Amino acid sequence: MVKAKKTGSNGSYKRSNGSRNGAQRIFDDVLALAGTLARGRKDLGADKLHSLATSTRDFAASMTDLPNLRVHVATAADNLENLSDYVMHTEIEQMVGDAGTFARRHPFATFAATVAAGVAVSRYMWQRPTFAKSRSGRRSAGASRRATPGARKQASPARRAANSKAQAHA
Repeated sequence: MVKAKKTGSNGSYKRSNGSRNGAQRIFDDVLALAGTLARGRKDLGADKLHSLATSTRDFAASMTDLPNLRVHVATAADNLENLSDYVMHTEIEQMVGDAGTFARRHPFATFAATVAAGVAVSRYMWQRPTFAKSRSGRRSAGASRRATPGARKQASPARRAANSKAQAHA
């Protein structure tokens, strides 16, 4: 039986058992593991950003015909370099706090970015691979039949007739 003790402030009862401490320790371990994984990915992301900044800077240097555009591309390269340094030298908790501060200061930009990310993710998730033929040479199951529910019933008599003709010639 679980013991309950009365708290002093509002008179409600609180369960005191050891399972909560065990669950809390498991949760803390999972968070620590996720933090370790995120830190490894953070370093990889910072390296990719640095590589992108270098490529952008090289592209800006090659733009001799459009000097005004070259200035803007070089500025973008500098901003990517700054972002790379920020990601490399800032803890994840601080980045989350900074993102929250940005969201409070710029709610419309946050909303627009969220909608754009949602559209991109939904388009990625709902893409269907198209298979023209399976290994046996026949069309994949449902590729031609998904359009109309009765197509399967219509195909069965035709298939039976073709099979009976093939057996008659054999």
